[in-house]
Amino acid sequence: MRWRARRLQGLRRLVAPVVTAVATLGASLGAGLVTSLGGCADFGGADEVAIIEFDSIPYPAVLAGDSLRDSLGVVRPLRALAFNGSGDVLPAVDFDFFTTDTGATIDTAGVLRVTRRDGTVRVVAATAGLQSAARTVRVTRRPDTTFASTALVDTLVYAVPDGPANVAELKLALRTRDTVGGVGVNVPGWLVRWRVVHNGDTLGLADTLLVALQSASGRRGQLDTTAADGASTRRLRLFANRLTVLADSFFVIADVRFHGATVPGSPVRYTVHIRPPSP
Repeated sequence: MRWRARRLQGLRRLVAPVVTAVATLGASLGAGLVTSLGGCADFGGADEVAIIEFDSIPYPAVLAGDSLRDSLGVVRPLRALAFNGSGDVLPAVDFDFFTTDTGATIDTAGVLRVTRRDGTVRVVAATAGLQSAARTVRVTRRPDTTFASTALVDTLVYAVPDGPANVAELKLALRTRDTVGGVGVNVPGWLVRWRVVHNGDTLGLADTLLVALQSASGRRGQLDTTAADGASTRRLRLFANRLTVLADSFFVIADVRFHGATVPGSPVRYTVHIRPPSP
């Protein structure tokens, strides 16, 4: 019930601006336009589709010439959810999935298959005259090796009082031997799982008392996808004001897998020593 309440609150937030916009336009442009736009705010009956949720895909990348698979290598169809105006999930709704990009097809079961060697494919879910926002799947090649592209052992001399500059940047590269068609050795769009170990314990995502893993933009997260150059980067953000000892060490581990099997070179292990400035 709590999940449903949150969903309903979200729907109300979506509906309110539409109703306000319709009322404003109606006052200035006439009743005919209100009738047309008013349909956008009419979420229909209990069995009518009001919203399509298509916010996840089995994996962010598909191998060139293959079907979309999950992290274990199992072919998985695209899936979406439909909700009525009250936020209830509508069961047994048939979706059509399609793409307007070349070199890709989606069969009637929702399985995406690509024949292209590189680039991206945009996929859309549709039902009851509604369409979702497009989701993007990266076309990539099989990852064959990974390695650190920054030092495996680093020392962070932190500042006190604490500030955003108290970070150590960690980076790895993912490469392939499949360069048919001149697509290069980089493997974009592949998942990399990062984690921090301190005093023998793996720190959870919410365990950020002393450190946190961040993207280059400062967003916290332990899951990353490789960029166009095949690189994955995390920053170890140290919160110096919370330290209980002046000098310490943290271990950061990056894990890359191909259909459940460890990619050669993985896991990549980094050691970050921390210490205050010299007096």
